[in-house]
Amino acid sequence: MNMKKLATLVITMLLPLASATASQIVAEFTDVDKYTDFSVNGLTEKKTTSIFQAELKPELERLAKKYLKEGQVLTLNFTDIDMAGDIQPWRNRYNADIRYVEDIYRPRLEFTYSLADAEGNILDEGEADIVDLAFMMNTMGTFRAHHMSFFYEIDLLSNWMRKTARSQWSDKAGD
Repeated sequence: MNMKKLATLVITMLLPLASATASQIVAEFTDVDKYTDFSVNGLTEKKTTSIFQAELKPELERLAKKYLKEGQVLTLNFTDIDMAGDIQPWRNRYNADIRYVEDIYRPRLEFTYSLADAEGNILDEGEADIVDLAFMMNTMGTFRAHHMSFFYEIDLLSNWMRKTARSQWSDKAGD
């Protein structure tokens, strides 16, 4: 067996061990077709979910590294999402799926969560229904929102994670 094949074999065997000890945040979605407002560019809720997951993944990885101890797993089960802004087809008959973001249409996330240690013991669990009343005051949001479909929702989740980790998990998760 040549060295390249041997190295590939060793990496393949060690990969599950590395991921087993790494902290992670798992996002799950329940009944997306019943969410209050969860559509990008007129897509169905199920197709919108894949876009949301793609934008959410790097942020969840960053949050896991920052707030969770090694081996901990935070599971978020989204039960409702109300995106910032609103679809107003009467404003533009040619592009009926444009989302108009105004301060009266605030982002809201509703989810259950559970934090488990490396052995699977539940350290904390609960429900969250969070809203960002001042989301339009976020100066970076105005810039970044042009490049992301879910900037406001992801920012809302990040703020919840920071506050929850510091107040409830400080003895369970590193700061």
